[in-house]
Amino acid sequence: MTFGGYNLAMDAIRSSPTNARCGDGRRDLLGALALTLLAWAHVFILPRFALTQPLTVTTAGLDLSPATPLTFLLTAAIIMPLALRRRLPLAVLAWTALGSAVYEALPQPSTLAVVAPLIALYTVGTLYTRRTLWVAAGLAFAVVLPFSVPGVPASRVIGESVRIMATFAFAASLGDATRARRAYIAEVEQRALDAEHTREEEARRRVEEERLRIGRELHDITAHSLSLIAVQAGAGERIVRTDPDAAAEAFAAIRQVSKSALDELRALLGVLRGDDESAPFAPAGRLSRLSELVGRVTAAGIEVALETQGDLDAVPAFADVSAYRIVQEALTNAVRHANATHVNVSLRATASELLLEITDDGRGSGVGETAEGHGISGMRERVAALGGKFEAGPGPDGGFRVVAELPYSRGGRGE
Repeated sequence: MTFGGYNLAMDAIRSSPTNARCGDGRRDLLGALALTLLAWAHVFILPRFALTQPLTVTTAGLDLSPATPLTFLLTAAIIMPLALRRRLPLAVLAWTALGSAVYEALPQPSTLAVVAPLIALYTVGTLYTRRTLWVAAGLAFAVVLPFSVPGVPASRVIGESVRIMATFAFAASLGDATRARRAYIAEVEQRALDAEHTREEEARRRVEEERLRIGRELHDITAHSLSLIAVQAGAGERIVRTDPDAAAEAFAAIRQVSKSALDELRALLGVLRGDDESAPFAPAGRLSRLSELVGRVTAAGIEVALETQGDLDAVPAFADVSAYRIVQEALTNAVRHANATHVNVSLRATASELLLEITDDGRGSGVGETAEGHGISGMRERVAALGGKFEAGPGPDGGFRVVAELPYSRGGRGE
């Protein structure tokens, strides 16, 4: 009973996550001291209690000799090293086993010090591998047994040997089970930490991807709209006095472009807030609105030739939106950077991919470097996200050329 209660208490203390190593050492010291005092009380009280009982009590195999100072000294010497049982487990086991053997060899009264090797063996089981544990248990048993059975009647030698062996086996098994339980709990906790870390990393990755996506959308909307507004405003300013009708058309185009940009921004921000039930769930930029986009650029004074092949309605939504934004950004660059007067836009939809080619007759050189900060890098990111191919640079006949291949199977991202 003492052995089990002591180990359960010490195990609970050691397994507490709030205890530091020094705290464990203090508790081990207090536990060893408490067991020493209990053993002293045992050797002091038991012989006096036995004197009031029938003499048959001695047949229990207990040595009821009076305690001497050596008894108390040996008991403390055997038990107190348990204060170091977690720091020096094998050394403490060897010391307690040898101490118990020496005590049994001397004419001393029975004492609770015999549980010290069992506690030490249990500790070894919680800290070492199963192989080391059972080797240590066998050696400790081999040390203690020869000194424990000489005073036992011959008819009880085998039974006493089996009892001692079973006691050592129980202590070792209990330690091994505790170690396995702790290892299992540690593994479960580590898996939980890893899962939490993975979830956090995934959340950060998704947030970063969403931040980049929103940045691209805002750039595409504002850069395109503001570029057209700047062109129309400049034209209106030049002709407002000489050709009021043309100026009115320019201002009407500005109003239309502004309204369209505000609608797209409102839809994007409404989805981000999540509190606008009227916000559309479908993206504002789709190939079905490509003619409107071309019309706004044409109204800004740039001739745009649009050529389409295949069934654009069959293009998957993710490729549809990306294609629209790529065309929008290429037209924006033609208006804003290239000073182009003519742009060719070609779209060809096949069964597996959508091919885009946008060429202009602008300056060509320098456009890519100027726009690479956001525009072209944004187009490249969109294409890369779909596992496609992207090229942007001076055209073979001058001007600037953008080519993109958007596959319908988005490798690695899922449909």
